Amino acid sequence: MPASSLVEHFQEYFQVLPADEPERLEQVFRIRYAVYCREFGYEREEDCPGGLERDEYDEHAVHCLIVHRPTVRAAGCIRVVIPPPGQPGFQLPLERFCGESLDHPERRPDHFPREDIGEVSRLAVHTQFRRRKGESETPAGFPADYILTEDERRTFPLLGLALFCAGTSLMKQAGREQAFVMMERRLARMLQASGFPFVQVGRPMEYHGERAAYHVTVQQVLDSMRPDIRELHEFVHSSLTAGLA
Repeated sequence: MPASSLVEHFQEYFQVLPADEPERLEQVFRIRYAVYCREFGYEREEDCPGGLERDEYDEHAVHCLIVHRPTVRAAGCIRVVIPPPGQPGFQLPLERFCGESLDHPERRPDHFPREDIGEVSRLAVHTQFRRRKGESETPAGFPADYILTEDERRTFPLLGLALFCAGTSLMKQAGREQAFVMMERRLARMLQASGFPFVQVGRPMEYHGERAAYHVTVQQVLDSMRPDIRELHEFVHSSLTAGLA
C-alpha cells in the first residue's frame, strides 16, 4: 500500500489526540486497566479503583490517546515520563525498577542531563483492537451489533506503530532528545525494522515478562524511519500539535 493511502486508511478510522484534559486521561487510564490489569494481570485490580490504572508517574508525563472514529471508543494510549525541573533525584520508572540491569557504558539515563531525557511507557492497545480474525466473542465495551470491516482490520497492526510515532512526537514537543523504553526484544526487532533504531542498554530481566531497556535519540528515529512510517509519523505529529494548539 502506498504511504499516502496507508495514512489515509489509518486516519479514516482513528483520531490521534493529546490526553491533556481529565476526560481523555480517564479514557487512557481505562485502556490501561483493561490491558494491564484485566487482560495480562501486570497490575492488581484492587490497586486500580474505579477501573482506572494509574501511578505516581502520570503527573510527570505527557499522554496520547487514539480513538476509533466509527464507535468513538478509546483504542490505544502511550505516555512519555518527563523528569520535572528542580528534582535532580527524580528517577525514570526503568531506573527505579530496573536500574540494576542497565549496563551500557554510555547510553544510560544517568549519563545525560536530566532535562534531555524521557521514558516512553504504558503503551497499550485495547484488547478489542488486537483480536484475531474469526474470534467469536465480542470484547467488553464493544457494541455487540458492530462488525469490523476488512479495511478496518488492516489498520489495527498500525496502532502500535502510530503510538510509537506519538511517543516520538511527545518527546520532540517536550524538548527531550534521549528516549528510553523497557520492552520485549521481539518488539524492539519489529520497531528496528520499521526505522526506530533502538539500542539495547540493559540486560534482559523479568519485568512483566522478559524485557530489556533500550535507548534511541529522537533525531535518530526521524532520520531512520521508513517512508511509509514517516508519513504516519507526520500525520500523528500534526494531529498532536494541532490538538495542543
